[in-house]
Amino acid sequence: MAGRGRATIAFDATVENALSPESPTAALRAAAFLSLLLGFAGCSVFKTNEEAQAVLSQRVVGMPVGDFFDRYGRWKMREPQPDGSVEYSWISEITTTPNAGFYGLDDRTCTVKIIAGKDGRILTASILQDMPGRTSTSRCLEMFKAT
Repeated sequence: MAGRGRATIAFDATVENALSPESPTAALRAAAFLSLLLGFAGCSVFKTNEEAQAVLSQRVVGMPVGDFFDRYGRWKMREPQPDGSVEYSWISEITTTPNAGFYGLDDRTCTVKIIAGKDGRILTASILQDMPGRTSTSRCLEMFKAT
């Protein structure tokens, strides 16, 4: 065993400090990582689906508002505006669904803000919330493309 010595590892004090949880740079790195993670999560939560918005607008703008509600369900909120138009908040129907023996609420919904003119026709329809659908990433797209 001649010539074999015990191996030693020397650490520089600054490297040890940078890796310790008490280090200011470790806290900054953790904050940067958390911000990045939240940024990626926020992209999917607050995403707008341009295709779904285009399909919705093409399908309902100009339609009598009563026809929309007859076809897709009753509004959740109705607010007359000073100019004579009416703003509606509409949420797709929430039904029960079986999932492997569990019965619960189907929270795959589409929420839309509708503005109807004095003549009762839809001027604008804007998607406020678009949950993942049954077969795609957009419940609104599934609802309005299919009809």
